[in-house]
Amino acid sequence: MAKKRRKKRRIRYGRLLILILLVIGVLFLFFRGISILISSFQTTPEPLPAEPTPTPDPVYKNNYDWSFLKNDEGRYRYEDENYTSSFGIDVSHYQGSVDWQAVKNAGVEFVFIRAGYRGYTEGVLHEDAFFRENIQKAVDAGLEIGVYFFSQAVDAAEGEEEAGFLLNLIKDYPIEYCVFDLEIADEEQRTYTNDAEINTAAALAFCKKINESGYTSMVYGSKSFFMHDIRMVDLQDTTQFWLAGYGTDTPEFPYVFSMWQYSCEGEIDGISTNVDLNIRFNKK
Repeated sequence: MAKKRRKKRRIRYGRLLILILLVIGVLFLFFRGISILISSFQTTPEPLPAEPTPTPDPVYKNNYDWSFLKNDEGRYRYEDENYTSSFGIDVSHYQGSVDWQAVKNAGVEFVFIRAGYRGYTEGVLHEDAFFRENIQKAVDAGLEIGVYFFSQAVDAAEGEEEAGFLLNLIKDYPIEYCVFDLEIADEEQRTYTNDAEINTAAALAFCKKINESGYTSMVYGSKSFFMHDIRMVDLQDTTQFWLAGYGTDTPEFPYVFSMWQYSCEGEIDGISTNVDLNIRFNKK
């Protein structure tokens, strides 16, 4: 009897085990089917787009290392393995009569002199009232000299005309640099409605004529002017750039430039007014 009861229990346990396995199998198939059904109603999310490859900046970057820039009581100096620097000023009739020998003795190495300008409204070309005095006495003092023209050109033809006017003024003097200086301040100026295309065309015409005459051209401007009011990319293979920017320890400008006007409040022996201070970067 005991053997029969044990045999019956084994049979019941076997049946129970089979039933449990069947239930587990049915539940697995049920939940698997539910999962497949749910996924069939879901939209497979598209993969996130890859980061776009940045477009290379077409304007040349400068390669100055500002850890080499030194401020010696308001006079900047720079030297690394590629560049050295020189210290200079720029003047116009606003500085009046200048004692150029005193300027030279004060350590100034170069000067940029305003040679002329175009009128704000009528557009007439003028010689700076102190140009001849300034340039002759600066030459006599042994200073290196550049010149600039205050432009109000409204097209390429006027830019070229300004270059011709400037070339006639400097023909008897030892000049290397000739600068196109277009500044737009208020609505009264004839250039107030100029856009970047017009400014670039005028600057390019000016610089090409200067270069063809054997001088080195340069375009003057602030960070805002270079980035918004003129197209550096169209000029960078033709001319150099003179950056104006005050109140910073280093130039906050990533693009190529060869001179930095860093102050308009300089004090130099021989000049009775404040004067602009500049550092020029010279390739070794």
